[in-house]
Amino acid sequence: MKTLRQFSLKPVLIIILITPACAPSLDGLETGNHLNGITPIDNKNNVTIVVTDGTLKITFYWDTDFNETINFNGLNFSFEANNMLTATDGTNTYNGTWSITDTNGYIENLSDLKFDITLTSPINFVETINEWEVIDKSQSYIKLRDVIGVNGRTDLLTFSKN
Repeated sequence: MKTLRQFSLKPVLIIILITPACAPSLDGLETGNHLNGITPIDNKNNVTIVVTDGTLKITFYWDTDFNETINFNGLNFSFEANNMLTATDGTNTYNGTWSITDTNGYIENLSDLKFDITLTSPINFVETINEWEVIDKSQSYIKLRDVIGVNGRTDLLTFSKN
């Protein structure tokens, strides 16, 4: 004669209750360039939030061998949600576009994000038209790098919150 064994649901309920606590934390996002379990779309969105939340100014622009930051003094940049870019000095307003793209199909590091800027005037802005590599960010700034050509000429650009 066979006996019927009872099955307890307690272990199943414990596993279900513990599982949500194992989700990745957002706390480690700012530590280095690695995403620490954050999905690629989150990292792209975090960079987008930095630039679209308020106005920014260029606090550092290194063009190969020269510090060109002074050429952007007094300009405020607005990166709008519809990829429109506006730069103004209070008198003149210049329009352009911006976008963030991923270079390899999976954004594992910040450097996998490319920050594209297009402004055609004045002439100082034309120098900033590049596919910039995102190298660092915080809630108050975004740092970009562009390595140009086979000789490895490097431009650096930092936007900071006003």
